[in-house]
This record gives sequence, C-alpha cells and structure tokens, in this order.
Amino acid sequence: MDAERAADLLRPPFLRASDHALGEGGPVLVIFGDYEDPGSAAADHGVKALRERWDGFTYAWRHLPLGEHHPHANGAALAAEGAAAQESFWAFHHILLSRQDALTVPDLLAYAGSIGLDVPQLMDDMREARHVDQILDDIRSAVGSGVTTTPVAFVQNERWEGVWEPDALEAALRAAMAG
Repeated sequence: MDAERAADLLRPPFLRASDHALGEGGPVLVIFGDYEDPGSAAADHGVKALRERWDGFTYAWRHLPLGEHHPHANGAALAAEGAAAQESFWAFHHILLSRQDALTVPDLLAYAGSIGLDVPQLMDDMREARHVDQILDDIRSAVGSGVTTTPVAFVQNERWEGVWEPDALEAALRAAMAG
C-alpha cells in the first residue's frame, strides 16, 4: 500500500477498549476532535442529531487538542478524562463542545458541579494530570493515522471527507455496513 493511501486509513484497532464510545455494533465512526475547535463541535452535533434518529452504529471520540491554536484545549481534554473517571464523559463532553468560548479552569469546574461531579476530585485529577495517558494515546493514534487537524473522521477504517449533516453521515455509515 502506498504512503498516500495509508494516510487515509485509521491505524488499527478501529475501536479500542479505552475509547469513549456510544453504541454497540454496526459500523464504527471515529472522530478526532478538539474542544475549542468549532468544526469539532459541528461534527459532534451532526453525530448527535443522527443518533437521535438512528443508533445502528458506534461513535467514538478521540482527543486531538491543538494547543498551539486553542489555548484551553488541553485543559478541556484533561477535564473530560477526569469526568470519564467519574462515569460522566459524554455529559461533560457535550457541555464542553457547546461552550467552546468559556473553557478556563473555573469554567470547567463550574460545568463539573452543574452535572454533579466531585469537583475537588476533578481538580486533583487535572492538577496531577492523572489521565494524560489517555489523551497521549489518542494523539499517537491520530499521528499514526496521518491526522494533523480537527475534526477528522473515519468510517470503519477509512478517512471520511463528508459534511457533518445527519443524512450524509448516515449514508456513509450505511455504505460501510453494506460494503
């Protein structure tokens, strides 16, 4: 396989035990995203809208915080992993993507409190960078798959270059199921 084609493929495994995933079975949609990136919010919004009408696929989010462009992306990813340790990744994830203009540490802690997280625990997790290995593993997956920006999606193992509308996402996922 040539290098150009390899850069369009997600490096296996396509769905890892450590991934934050919604759904079971069906084709796998993996999105590499950054909590401060408007495109990542649009991608997640499209997936969320599709899941409301069809849940025949698995959606996984992998972190790719682009700190050089988004100064709060790393802290937001750490906070999301702290929320995951408290079994609240998806609730926190959606808050972060809906409030991209307010991702300072006090904002993150306020959001955590609003959904009932143990805020002192989240503060400790962030201060100690307890869950940074998950983020680094996601970044390694991105780099190994030729991903350098966000959002980038893979349907099954192939890079998907569509629009973030539910109909387009569904068509790509159903095509992956058929093929």
